[in-house]
Amino acid sequence: MKRLFLLSVVFASQLPAAGLAAITYSFDWYCSGCARIGLGSNGREGPFGSGAACEGARASLAGSLAARGCGARCFNPQPCASAGQADLAPPPPAVSSPTTAVPAAAEARPIYDPRAERVRRADEVKPAREGARSRDISGRWRNTFSWYEVKASRDGIRIALVETCRTPDCLRREFPNRPVFLGRREGSRLVGVVPIRRALESEQAGRRCATPAGEFPVEGRVSEDGKAIVWRAAQLPVGEGCAPVSVSLGTWRRG
Repeated sequence: MKRLFLLSVVFASQLPAAGLAAITYSFDWYCSGCARIGLGSNGREGPFGSGAACEGARASLAGSLAARGCGARCFNPQPCASAGQADLAPPPPAVSSPTTAVPAAAEARPIYDPRAERVRRADEVKPAREGARSRDISGRWRNTFSWYEVKASRDGIRIALVETCRTPDCLRREFPNRPVFLGRREGSRLVGVVPIRRALESEQAGRRCATPAGEFPVEGRVSEDGKAIVWRAAQLPVGEGCAPVSVSLGTWRRG
């Protein structure tokens, strides 16, 4: 494995810098009712370095606008699209075989790398405080557009939205300091509700559809290293004949 890695490094170092092109991701969005909350009617977000990062930003923006009164029928994000293409390295030139045969015993001899063993042992012996930090999620977390404050205790977990962008470019910000999650932790799962204090209304095919205020079930999952939280979408009740509505808190990273 080490021999293959060294060969790949040698070949990569011989490539011209212009031969490698990064793939980026972005998405367009349209918003028919964002004018009433101080936003434009369309825009583009990106570029992002991966498809997962683009999808996370897309879900976070939708969740932020939904919490401010602009639901699925108001805000319309387009699918993430990629741009650029990574060029493949040309095949290496053929190397003629040596005239002197190599003994079979020398070819079959395994290569032992002590550095890999040292790295493995260092990973196994981690400080105890690192494990404690992965279990404690109290503190500041963020996604693409907002900052959150997590307060965890024996009685439960309370998360508040403390700062968010009012515009997609984040030139204008607001500090609502309102709760977005009330619940508890069960292992790596965060189980609770997302409180919505104001009813959301939209017009669908000439019919007015409303989502009532209240507390709706939601679930998140903390990563193994304790540095990320991925939230599932919370389904909101709607009237008969109205399209389903959901709110997603997206993916968070430690601040």
